[in-house]
Amino acid sequence: MDYRHLKYFLEVASQKSFSKAARNLHISQSAISRMIKSLEDEIGVTLFIRNAKTVELTAPGTIFLNYAKRCVFSFEHLKSDFENEFNLKQDTIEIGLPPITDAHVFAKLLGEFKKTYPQIEIKLYEHGSKIVESSVQEGIIDVGIICTIPNKEFESFFLSNDEVCVVMPRDCPLAEHKTVPMKLLADYPLVLYRDDFNMHDDILNTCSKIGFSPKVVFETSQRELMIQTVSSGLGVALLPSRLCPKNSDESPVVVRRLTEPEMTHHLYAIWKKGRYLSRAARLWIEFTKGHLAILNADKPYEV
Repeated sequence: MDYRHLKYFLEVASQKSFSKAARNLHISQSAISRMIKSLEDEIGVTLFIRNAKTVELTAPGTIFLNYAKRCVFSFEHLKSDFENEFNLKQDTIEIGLPPITDAHVFAKLLGEFKKTYPQIEIKLYEHGSKIVESSVQEGIIDVGIICTIPNKEFESFFLSNDEVCVVMPRDCPLAEHKTVPMKLLADYPLVLYRDDFNMHDDILNTCSKIGFSPKVVFETSQRELMIQTVSSGLGVALLPSRLCPKNSDESPVVVRRLTEPEMTHHLYAIWKKGRYLSRAARLWIEFTKGHLAILNADKPYEV
């Protein structure tokens, strides 16, 4: 088995056609067929179901596809990854994080990392969790901070979780409750984070599970704009408790804990499984894990 076997296999899987794959690779169809047959013989499984109109992956073929993608990606990035590791002046870490993250706490962590490793350049990209996740998947950034439990395509470690609360105008009838059952929100317009945030989907899915479709009046990526919109009486918002304003007589909004069901906001750091990580990215991961262990032995670190 060599690089060509994997490259040809990926092209056939992508095109679902031997003839289209052959054209794209500028080889004959018989050559690519022989190469796939040789690969199947070597690993002892059938990778494709062949018929007159299309080609489909078998169950073993689908599993093999994931491994083949990792191997081809590593091979094609061998030169640039080596140069990045060899030349320490190129040490850079690119981190994506949603604006829902506690900025001041995360900035403090990055500041401590910069003091320890002053030669490493830090580049931050602010997007919703969905865009951060896809950027890590595509290799655009090294590490991402996301607000959902990572899928199996990523390596990850847990940062924190936080209960979700309801933020409402002070004169809202819901303010009379010590806690707010979610079903009561069916009668109120909601202010939410945009749909590129995982929290947006989590809220809509939870509403659906308990039997109603929420009246969404405004979506934004800005926490302050969300609070101001609620203050103006246009609706109520759902936010992690650490991002909610403090309850006080001077505040134009009131915060109550969400119940029935309770919702939890998660934060994880993720990076692509099987992808080469630069020295800078590896140092940041180990540094952050170390601070989590040292500073918060008994509770999650709130990023």
